[in-house]
Amino acid sequence: MSGALPALLARLRGTPRRLAGRRDPLGPKGERIAAKHLKKAGYRVVSRNVFTRVGEADLVCLTPDGRALVVVEVKARRWNGAPGEVNRYPPELAIDGRKRRKLLAVAGALSRRKKWMGMPVRIDVVAVEIPQRGAAVVRHHEGAVRGR
Repeated sequence: MSGALPALLARLRGTPRRLAGRRDPLGPKGERIAAKHLKKAGYRVVSRNVFTRVGEADLVCLTPDGRALVVVEVKARRWNGAPGEVNRYPPELAIDGRKRRKLLAVAGALSRRKKWMGMPVRIDVVAVEIPQRGAAVVRHHEGAVRGR
């Protein structure tokens, strides 16, 4: 019975069951690193972990000029390679066709919200590689996901 309660609570909160009870802080850490990187680049982070009926946006930002809404998908991975070594499996590879469709649906749902109605919307991907030692490597891909 003890396992049923967390699953029920997760469903009520809207958290996918497979993530219920997950204790790995990598996702939130990657999102914090990505938000810091975007702020340094002039973006204004207006919201984090925004849930819609179709899915979640990790970060929602305004472009440096404030004219466009940016839905940001953050992909973070631990990296145990040597400094300067190329990662054969960068986090960006996790954005497959299914994830693209989901991000497009989330961006559409967010653009229909009252406060963002009529603004151009872009979907960016921020990849964060977190090494055992040293600073994280961050790659920002502007307009990485586009509609048809």
